[in-house]
Amino acid sequence: MKDKDTEAQRQQVRHLLVLEDTEGRRPILLEAATYSIGRDSTNSIVLHSKLVSRQHSLLLRVTNPDSGSYIFRIVDGDLQGKRSTNGILVNGQRCFSHDLKHGDTIVWGGDVRARYLTLTNMSDDEFAEFCKGTDVLGFLSKSSNPFATLVPVDNQDIAEFSEAALVRLASYPELTPNPILEIDLQGTITYLNPAAVMQFNDLQRNGVRHPILLGLPEMARYMKQTEEKVHVREVEYHQRIYEQSIHYIYESELIRSYITDVTERKRAEEQLRHQARREAVINRIIQAMRTTMIADEVLQITADLLLEALGANCCLITQSKNQATTVSSHPPLTDVELQLGQLNNLALSIYQDSLVMGNQVLLLANSENLPDSLASQFKEFHLDVVVVTPLIYVNKFLGNITLFQSRLDRNVEHQEYEEQEEYEMTILNHGQAVPILNPPSITGAHHSNSNHWTLDELSLVKTIADQCALAIHQAHLYQQVQELNADLECQVQARTAELEQKMQELERLNALKDDFLSTVSHELRTPMANIKMAIHMLKQFPLEQRQERYLTILSNECNRETELINDLLDLQRLEAGRTPIQQEIIDLNSWLPLVVEPFRNRMQQRNQALHIHRPEVLPQIESNRHALERILAELLNNACKYTPAAGQIALNVVMSSDGSILPSHPRAIAGDYIQFQVINPSEIPATELPRIFEKFYRIPNADPWHQGGTGLGLALTKKLVEQLRGEIDAQSNEGITSFTLTLPLVTSQD
Repeated sequence: MKDKDTEAQRQQVRHLLVLEDTEGRRPILLEAATYSIGRDSTNSIVLHSKLVSRQHSLLLRVTNPDSGSYIFRIVDGDLQGKRSTNGILVNGQRCFSHDLKHGDTIVWGGDVRARYLTLTNMSDDEFAEFCKGTDVLGFLSKSSNPFATLVPVDNQDIAEFSEAALVRLASYPELTPNPILEIDLQGTITYLNPAAVMQFNDLQRNGVRHPILLGLPEMARYMKQTEEKVHVREVEYHQRIYEQSIHYIYESELIRSYITDVTERKRAEEQLRHQARREAVINRIIQAMRTTMIADEVLQITADLLLEALGANCCLITQSKNQATTVSSHPPLTDVELQLGQLNNLALSIYQDSLVMGNQVLLLANSENLPDSLASQFKEFHLDVVVVTPLIYVNKFLGNITLFQSRLDRNVEHQEYEEQEEYEMTILNHGQAVPILNPPSITGAHHSNSNHWTLDELSLVKTIADQCALAIHQAHLYQQVQELNADLECQVQARTAELEQKMQELERLNALKDDFLSTVSHELRTPMANIKMAIHMLKQFPLEQRQERYLTILSNECNRETELINDLLDLQRLEAGRTPIQQEIIDLNSWLPLVVEPFRNRMQQRNQALHIHRPEVLPQIESNRHALERILAELLNNACKYTPAAGQIALNVVMSSDGSILPSHPRAIAGDYIQFQVINPSEIPATELPRIFEKFYRIPNADPWHQGGTGLGLALTKKLVEQLRGEIDAQSNEGITSFTLTLPLVTSQD
């Protein structure tokens, strides 16, 4: 009796839901008529996930009135008909309602999944033990044959499955969304998980001829010989790319294969490669633009790069301004470049309006809309595709890039041409880039494999065209700048020649002036000497007082004119630099008193005081005695002339080595130096200071005592100072004027 009860139990159909969430994996026996499912604790089945709605879905038992058997139907939403936030997926398909079948996979919220199973051939004790187990994989490992496999077959009675096979339905291979399969060494399929059945529904039909199974037995035998455990390969199937990990299981001599869809990754990698190639081409063009401003060189590099990147037969770049043409072709097409240029010009004339608007134009040989004039040339040169891309900068048409593609092998299906023609109609009607996808494709004549001009590649041509337009614009600007520079250089050269001519004229006039002054000065010296001699002779005779006074006036004027003539001759000689001043050793201790003494008497007569401040011992210096004496005499003489009666005049002598550097020092002389500073109570207007060393210049209204002067004294003084390699500086403020003579201190060597 007990055996009959056990047999009845084994014939009973049990509905099981193997659920997996953040709390782990657990089996749920479905016996009630209705189940509410969600994350709220009031649900019949609680899902532990924040991505699941509070009341996510319903599980309803539907009974067949004829047989009494029942199934379960899952419905998205709650009892009020409100849909869930994330919906439900059954076998990877989003649905609102679904009648569950054995092996169905259910996903809530993206991270909670379950497997629906209908089980027989199990006693109550065996089933209870199975339901109590929380670690299904651990339960599987306790089975007598861990390598047992299950191959679902249509219309196969579930009672024929072993208990281990049923347990395996709840294991990881059954729940994973990635296909897993096993075959033996003869190529017979021993196991397919649900994901493999769904994605490769023709595996059973095609067997080892299927791309997924092709070559697996041979590979397994090779792995057995070489003891290789894992082999990975890529397989293309229905425009998808799969990474197939192949494992040879020595214990059971089975080949297990784990399959992952890597199509998106491969596409991303391909896109990255395209992007890298795109950036490399653009960077090389930009680098060429940086290294040269000649448009023809940049365009030639561009044509070669486009030819390399897109696999075209010929690339032709034209500039509308100067009608220059740049050509690159593979193989060389020098014998037909002229004809291709004529075809390019014809295409420009026909599609001028569209190109000026900045649109690419794609011409296909099989297009019904291709003008006859172009169709004949397409046929003559075996052209299949011509792409014309305008060069536009700031809405200005600068030229175009034209790519020519021919195909000698014309094994292309008519349907593919029709699809290309449809795309071509789009660009001609709307003036937009043509989305040439794969398929259709455009094959290059010199390539063994098909070369596809995709939307991305046409976009690359457009981007490169923009860079070329910028290069042409920069070249035009550079040419204009060069022309302006050349014109400016000519103007500068002309102005320089004019200035040189004027300088030569001034030098000639200056030479004439010097000759004139020299001649006049020498000519005046002789009569002035005679006049002085005559005055001297007249003074030897007794004279009346009035005659004596007139002779004195005549003698003073004669001396003044002689002094003027001498100053003119000396200044001319110094400016010409013909006779440099000879240097000698001067003992300042004995030389300075002799220079100053004549001025003491003169100052006493004018009721003026001279104060000398000097070191106790002065050095010997290398200079010119007469030049230095003349400089100090001119400075002291001017101080006497422009100092009122009872005024104080000071002569300061300072050396850099004694530490008392005067603030008026110009600091233009390096090393040690000596300064002679003459200070007197008078003031020169600040506006007149810069001109006091000019020839013949006298300060207006600055001679209240009408003592006169030639205006050459300070000019001659400055020239003498320069000859002595020194500097002279004048300062005047608050009623005090100071002249500072600075000379390099070069002492004699004993």
